[in-house]
Amino acid sequence: MERDVNDFAEATRVEKIADDRWGASIPEGWEQGRGAFGGLVVGTLIRALEKLEEPERPLRALSAEIPSPVLPGHAEIRLTTLRRGSGLSSHEAHLVQKDDAGEEAIVARASGVFGKARDVDLGWQPEPPALPDWREANVLEGRALPPPFARHYRFRPTGPAPFAGGAEAVVEGWVELARPAERIGAPELAGLIDAYWPSFFARSRAPRPAATVAFMLHLTPAAARLDPSEPLFFRSRGHQVAEGYLFERRELWSPRGELVALNPQTFCIIR
Repeated sequence: MERDVNDFAEATRVEKIADDRWGASIPEGWEQGRGAFGGLVVGTLIRALEKLEEPERPLRALSAEIPSPVLPGHAEIRLTTLRRGSGLSSHEAHLVQKDDAGEEAIVARASGVFGKARDVDLGWQPEPPALPDWREANVLEGRALPPPFARHYRFRPTGPAPFAGGAEAVVEGWVELARPAERIGAPELAGLIDAYWPSFFARSRAPRPAATVAFMLHLTPAAARLDPSEPLFFRSRGHQVAEGYLFERRELWSPRGELVALNPQTFCIIR
């Protein structure tokens, strides 16, 4: 059967080579600049890391770096278990591609913490933002945006417009996959939280190319009970730009005001 790379699950599919090695085919059409956009890269790494775990140990936290563009074509993911305890596991994944000289290079890396639920009598979350009705928000089809990967998403911006030269580095709005997923899991959330433009666009007057170089993801229990037919509310704040690097904090919320994911990112502003 022909591969449907418009489907996120298929675009991030991995196939077993050996116990600690998995193959991936980075598809064309998901680029942000030279390489695949960060959400697809991280989603693919999570897809491989999940092969080492059982459902009762979901992904709790992830740290990733993308030091080089991940180009369309074959990639190999090499897995290492750092530790497996009675309730908590840590695994690492290296995504390897060959460079122009035919030499292998690590172009992306992620380490994930997987853990069972713990019986602890503490629990709270931040006050949810005021959530506008997603049904009343204007739809911005991703194909109207320049990056090729954006056509795989549907946006409903509710915050400041990009390139308006505003006073704050802020992005807000609803986001969903253009091709609905059967299930929204950790790989899909990595893509959804990375789909919107960087927050510094709200303060800029014109586009500036940027790339994710460091990506952290924290998932809450609400991530396991999402309705794939509903969009998620996205909010980001840029905290600092200095010497060509942006630090930004991203969030995803369910339509019921449940915090789903937190995502601190560092972007390199290319010029």
